Amino acid sequence: MTQRLGLIVTDASPLITLGAARALSCLLMPRVQVLIPDMVYAEVTRDMAKLGAEEIVEWLQANRGPVQIAPTTIYAEFEALLTINPQTRSEDRGERAALEVLGYETARDPELQAMLLFEDTDIRSRQFVRLLPERATAISTGDFLHELEAAGRIQSADHILDEAASRGRNVEKQRQPIAGEVARAPLREQLTRHDEPPEPDRSR
Repeated sequence: MTQRLGLIVTDASPLITLGAARALSCLLMPRVQVLIPDMVYAEVTRDMAKLGAEEIVEWLQANRGPVQIAPTTIYAEFEALLTINPQTRSEDRGERAALEVLGYETARDPELQAMLLFEDTDIRSRQFVRLLPERATAISTGDFLHELEAAGRIQSADHILDEAASRGRNVEKQRQPIAGEVARAPLREQLTRHDEPPEPDRSR
């Protein structure tokens, strides 16, 4: 059976980092469907003054189709709680929403191999990773960028991280490898399958 790769963003951090670096286009380079849980999108855009928020909204508006906001009951419940207590915190709801999306997407498509993008370096030691089914792997923003660099899709992962850092984003942990070879393999295979020349680095 031929597997189809899909990318699910598990929390706001990868979007903020890439938005701050003006490098959200990197998410489209593997040529796979990108799913952003509505809870994660709400975390990013609730305050449009936040770093990267404006870039994220503009990017989503320009890429409807390859990028979709996925509805979840987690977000619907959160919205209901906000009407009762406007101070309700989102806590780990982004990750829980990502698991919800993962569950119904893998159930809907038996050929889906899901890749979850995260930036919280503690995520691999928490229950989140232990809950992932066989057809899902988790990869950090930094590992994702370094795989794009290795495949010749971008000139420099570190340059993108430097751009994010120049706007106040703490990216030092993203410079170190986090995901193992097994987690990187589906992305690496996808990039090899759809080989193309790198996009010009317009951020210099």
